[in-house]
Amino acid sequence: MAHEMTAKWLKAHCKENGGYGTPELNDKLYLHFQGFDRIQNLEAYTGLKSLFLEGNGLEDLEGLSACVELRCLFAQQNMVTAIPPSLPVSLSTLNVSNNNVSHLRNVARLVELQTLQASNCKLKTLESLEELRACAALSTVDLQNNEIDGDPEAMVGLFASMPKLACLYMQGNPVVSQLRQYRKRMIASIASLAYLDDRPVFPLERRCAEAWAAGGLDAEKAARKAFKEEEAAKQRRDHEYLTNLRERSRAKREALAEKGKRALADLGLSDSDGEYEPEQEPPELVAARAKLAQYEARPGEEEPPELTAARASASLAAAADGGAGARTRPWQPLGGPGASVGGSTRGGDAVVPAEATPDTTPEAIDARSEEPVGRIAESSGRGVRGGAAGRAAESDETNENVEPVAAAAPPAVLVAKADPLAGAEDSTCLDELD
Repeated sequence: MAHEMTAKWLKAHCKENGGYGTPELNDKLYLHFQGFDRIQNLEAYTGLKSLFLEGNGLEDLEGLSACVELRCLFAQQNMVTAIPPSLPVSLSTLNVSNNNVSHLRNVARLVELQTLQASNCKLKTLESLEELRACAALSTVDLQNNEIDGDPEAMVGLFASMPKLACLYMQGNPVVSQLRQYRKRMIASIASLAYLDDRPVFPLERRCAEAWAAGGLDAEKAARKAFKEEEAAKQRRDHEYLTNLRERSRAKREALAEKGKRALADLGLSDSDGEYEPEQEPPELVAARAKLAQYEARPGEEEPPELTAARASASLAAAADGGAGARTRPWQPLGGPGASVGGSTRGGDAVVPAEATPDTTPEAIDARSEEPVGRIAESSGRGVRGGAAGRAAESDETNENVEPVAAAAPPAVLVAKADPLAGAEDSTCLDELD
């Protein structure tokens, strides 16, 4: 059962779609895909500008005479067979595609009609299109995929009589295939045509089509060549204009810069005043880098480029003073390899006097020979090997070869061979500086 277009339903539908409950205040009405079989109860909607009736079961378009301000009517995909004479003359867009329309009667009275869409209908003859001649404002005509047949020259004359026709769709009709050089003929005959069927009409195509219509293929080739030459000349002119514009701008900037320099000179100022100057490094950072440059990098590590530059500067300064250049010290662990720092060794070893030298007097040798074997081994182990290796060797020798020493025994005097360079060498290393 078809849906009925009642006044109550229309009012409620307008409110649901953001419209107004007062009919004359609505300028758009969306009634598409509602299943209507006829148009009714639209007399109060006098302010309508656009009406959407797509996808219903309408058999005619009667009932719109009260909509005197209607501009756009979309009635595609219905069962309309004809265009009624009661349509408002204010229409500028009419879409009756996918209907059963077989004749375009009553379109001549639509003097403001600009867009007519009647594709996929039942149009069969050119005579059914004759009233289009009276629509002087028509700019877009879509008649593709109909059954239009007839004299091809009559078709060309029909559309050439429309002074504002800019967009034409006629593909899918038998009459098109009967016209030789269809596209060239239509473009050359319709001066205002900008879009034909599946693609636009570009200036080169229009020039060639008009030349072909006037002088044949040779004239078309000459027109194509002349058009390309004109385009190349235009590009050269544009390039020269931009080049001259750039040169004038550069000269203007240089003149302004020179004027500014003269003004600064008159004031006793320099144009370099106010330029960015990098900040000087703190003296502490410079001194630390110079000190760090005296040492070589750790084995397997690459030193920063700042240290390399500082070392090179120090060498140059030393060479300028008449010296042999700055020398670097080899890297060593903190405190030196087994050497003492401040009179003591690191890693838990016993305190050994840094400047102790072995006593070689006969009395001292006899006294040492009377000491227990364990203490002699302890003294020799600590004097030769330091750190964890010395402690490990000491533990092994004491447990396996020597009797434990009594707790009440007086502490032994440790003898260590003094390093003649230990007191003179600077104990500072890379780890401390880091």
